[in-house]
Amino acid sequence: MSPFDGVLLASCLFDIAVFVALFWLAADHAGAKGLSTVSPTMFLTTLLMSVGIVAVKTVAFAVLGVHLFGLIHILYLDIAIVAPTIAVLICVSRYFRIPGVGRIRFGHVGGVAAMMAMLLVPVCLYASYFEPFNLKTEHHRIEVAGLPQENSPITIAVLADLQFEQVTSHERRAIDLAMEADPDIILIPGDVFQGTERQFREQESAIKSLLSKLEAPGGVYLVSGDCDRLNLLMRAIEGSKIKFIDGQVINARVGESKITIAGIPINYRSAAARNTLRQLSQRADRSDVALVLVHRPGVTLLPEMPDDVDLIVAGHTHGGQIQIPGFGPPITLSAVPRDVGAGGLSLLNNRNVYVSRGVGCERGHAPRIRFFCPPEVSILTLAPKVSRAPQHLMESDTGIGSVSE
Repeated sequence: MSPFDGVLLASCLFDIAVFVALFWLAADHAGAKGLSTVSPTMFLTTLLMSVGIVAVKTVAFAVLGVHLFGLIHILYLDIAIVAPTIAVLICVSRYFRIPGVGRIRFGHVGGVAAMMAMLLVPVCLYASYFEPFNLKTEHHRIEVAGLPQENSPITIAVLADLQFEQVTSHERRAIDLAMEADPDIILIPGDVFQGTERQFREQESAIKSLLSKLEAPGGVYLVSGDCDRLNLLMRAIEGSKIKFIDGQVINARVGESKITIAGIPINYRSAAARNTLRQLSQRADRSDVALVLVHRPGVTLLPEMPDDVDLIVAGHTHGGQIQIPGFGPPITLSAVPRDVGAGGLSLLNNRNVYVSRGVGCERGHAPRIRFFCPPEVSILTLAPKVSRAPQHLMESDTGIGSVSE
């Protein structure tokens, strides 16, 4: 058991103890020793007091240095384990004698609360053990000005946030899905491996074998992400056809189409990143498709971003990993608007921005969880921008128009 696993266990036991102690006191306060009935007001008061104590404990963990993802993990275990455990105790307390109190009846409010807490069990099982592995292929067609009308569309496969500790069938399937699309170009917006150096050494052969499968006529391009360590990343792509392009502007060709790709370092506000964008804006040949490959989508907001960029491809947010229907992700940890960070194709500052929801999940101290936000391999088709005639001309051409009376 790791030290953090010990923190998680202690947190769960503490929270269960708090709820049990306060509910026991509420039942004892009810007075009857045979079958104590806790009123709805007392039940809700006790529940709020318990939640308040748990919140204070969480703040204390934050003060002691537990990372944000660790705090999310603690909260998730309260939802997935602590709440259902308390629900079970509420249900059985009516039929088993509690020392010093007897049997406890929590009434309709307690029963409804317990039922709702029990429903969290299948939701959390789905979010932890099914959806993180329910890999989807996301397709988007994007019309770009930089592609001449006579040129064929360009297929781009995006593999963002693989973020594995060891190579499994999930990562192999992601690579296979990307290659099955027969892409012209493959873009990897960082966060490839998230594990210890020891784990990397143990997995190095499997990692190299996995990444060596990636090839495309127009090239395979990679930039660094938050969890990437450059020495390990360089070893991972050694011998493969993947090109690391942090801080570079490179030229590629797919058939008759010219593509310029700017690779932005993880610190997109740095002088090196801004200089890369300036190089892109100052390129001599503008008869190309201009792409920006970056880990964090916030680069879109920089004033140095050229106006004629056809597409910005990013990862980082994982789509929030948790999305609430009708609302979206509660957090995305990104400077872009929440609906952009939620993933997919967006128009931001008159530029096409594609944020991949990623292949993997945040690891380390974070819980493995996805909810209404499945992992994805993205297949983007860049097509020539179609000139559309004004509506009145279209009506005239088809012989259909309005008739005034």
